[in-house]
Amino acid sequence: MSVAPSPRMARGRAWTGAVASGCGRRSAGFSLLELLLAAALGVVMTTAIVQLFAGSSRGQAVLAGQARLQESMRHAFDFIARSARSAGYLGCGTAGNLANGLNGDWRQVVEFDVSTSIESFDGTGGGHGFDDWQPSLAALPMQGGGAAAFNGRNDIDPSRLRPGSDIVVFRRLEANGHRLLRGVATAGDPLVVADEEAALDADDFAVISTCRQAALFRITSVAERGGEATLARTAGSSPFDNRAGSSLFAAGVPYGDSAGPQAATVARVLAETYFVARGAAANNRGQPTWALWRKATAAPPVELVQGIDDMQLLFGIDSTPDDDVRAAGRYVRASTIGASAVRTVRISLTASSVDAVTAQDRPLTRTFSRTVALRN
Repeated sequence: MSVAPSPRMARGRAWTGAVASGCGRRSAGFSLLELLLAAALGVVMTTAIVQLFAGSSRGQAVLAGQARLQESMRHAFDFIARSARSAGYLGCGTAGNLANGLNGDWRQVVEFDVSTSIESFDGTGGGHGFDDWQPSLAALPMQGGGAAAFNGRNDIDPSRLRPGSDIVVFRRLEANGHRLLRGVATAGDPLVVADEEAALDADDFAVISTCRQAALFRITSVAERGGEATLARTAGSSPFDNRAGSSLFAAGVPYGDSAGPQAATVARVLAETYFVARGAAANNRGQPTWALWRKATAAPPVELVQGIDDMQLLFGIDSTPDDDVRAAGRYVRASTIGASAVRTVRISLTASSVDAVTAQDRPLTRTFSRTVALRN
């Protein structure tokens, strides 16, 4: 026998069915509010991840840029320091017993002026004029009116120089001179040297020297035979030509005698000019860059290190070179060295990374300094 449900039981069953039906509807999807919350959380998480990767990428670029800065600085300092340490090297001879065997005086043959071991030009102006450096750049082989050059096509272009950056010249003889094989007693005697690996060439400028005397001359031709090289020094009329007569004998004594050359040597003149100028490449933003350049004697300038923006030099001078202490007493700019002996040079280089930028979207730059003692 069936019993009819009471009204209360009917209402309970209806409520239970409604709850079950509602639960089924919620398990089938999300409300609009839930979807908005999920989307907002997704955007926040995606933004955080993107920023994380962007920050990591920027940090890696900065670290790589700093590494490149240090590498560029190391190479630049190595080049300049090597030249600075060797400046003034004249073998057994000294500047005091060095004679100029050319027609031009020392200032007319500035590329080969080994009587002056170091020469610097202080960038004091903001332009490219010769007088924007002190002393004037007219003392160097420059395009547009500088000193006479052995090969004018290899002059320095002042329009490419970094305004305000210093310029320095180091002069010396090559370290491994060529042994003189026969004595030289008169101007007509041939200069016969050992034909070694670092061979001498025509139009090289060299110094013949002993501990008593030395002389600068120009090699006009070279004849090689049987391990020997005979160097001709034909006289001429230009400032870069050899003077006629006994211009090699500064002290009036021969280089050896019939028994031999008595340790005389012939060594090539090296003059290395360092400066900062426009580089050949641009950075990743298409902007021109600066670089360290070197002009070796009469050769054309060569770009050495990219990303060098500036070079500043201070010179440690000894105002009392005759006393027992041969050390730098104070540091001065090139224009105020005067007659004081230069003992050290302090080199400050500013470099920038070609690609890396700081958090403010500026090129990454750093300045490094190094002090180098000179030979004197």
